[in-house]
Amino acid sequence: MPKASLTCIYCGAKNPAGTNRCKACGAPIELPIVPPVRVTTINTPARNITPPAMAQRADTSPEQIRDALDAAPINDQLKDGLKAAGLGIGALGVGTFFARTASEAASIAFSAFMVGYLSGMVNNGLIALAGGLVIGLMVGLAVKRPIGALLSAPIGTILGLIAGNLLQPGVPALPLTALLALAGGAIAAILGSRRSSTNVVAKWYGRLRPFLGMAGGFMFAMLGYVIGK
Repeated sequence: MPKASLTCIYCGAKNPAGTNRCKACGAPIELPIVPPVRVTTINTPARNITPPAMAQRADTSPEQIRDALDAAPINDQLKDGLKAAGLGIGALGVGTFFARTASEAASIAFSAFMVGYLSGMVNNGLIALAGGLVIGLMVGLAVKRPIGALLSAPIGTILGLIAGNLLQPGVPALPLTALLALAGGAIAAILGSRRSSTNVVAKWYGRLRPFLGMAGGFMFAMLGYVIGK
């Protein structure tokens, strides 16, 4: 790579780098002076890149939001509507209604199935039919707490079954096990019941409950009868 040459400012001759005097005219070689490069730094203020929504949210305190909602006219209307809805739901007893209905359905299913199964073992369809209808009717007529509706008829059915097994050897001609299980479930289902609610919806549903209970008892009793037979 060729070395840089120096030009004589007097005669214009080219001289190799590092030469102090011109080889052509003998004049001193003056090195070119390179002016220093000055760098100017401009301080630019940082931009605010916070979104307007975030900036507004940071400036707004929870107390201010609560005060604004309390001051809004629609807030009072909304609160009144929620209070009315809560009173309506409480009057209807929606939670208790569903819990009690599920408990009654489970109680009928267990007791009617057991009576039907025991009747099938002795090949007596009449007891199975009567057991499903009677237990379903008793559970449908009784008004109890969900836990009472769930346990009453099954406990009575089990007690009747135990009593029937103990007494059956003395009276082999009668299907005591199925009969006492039926009687125990029906009696236990109706014991401890209370008066129905005065709510209009509850009254209408109370009229349907016995029929729904009988339908459910019939189905589960027949199912148990078929399996037991």
